[in-house]
Amino acid sequence: MLVRMPPVDSMVRRVTESLRQPTYLAAVAAVLVAVASVTYGLANDDLLTALGALLIVPSIVLLYRIGSQGDVEVDAERRRQAN
Repeated sequence: MLVRMPPVDSMVRRVTESLRQPTYLAAVAAVLVAVASVTYGLANDDLLTALGALLIVPSIVLLYRIGSQGDVEVDAERRRQAN
């Protein structure tokens, strides 16, 4: 089964729209902190730091879900205005 990829301009538009929301920016910052912590921990043989970075993952998921809820509300509002 062949999976079709969306056009690049569509993907760029989605990324730019998602980065306009503060919750997505916070989630991206949390991902960067987690990746940096894991990298630092593994590079310096510090298992506690590497595993401690995994504690950031629930906040990343929550921030993403909150941002997604905002997208749903915005889309619903746009549909109401269109009707």
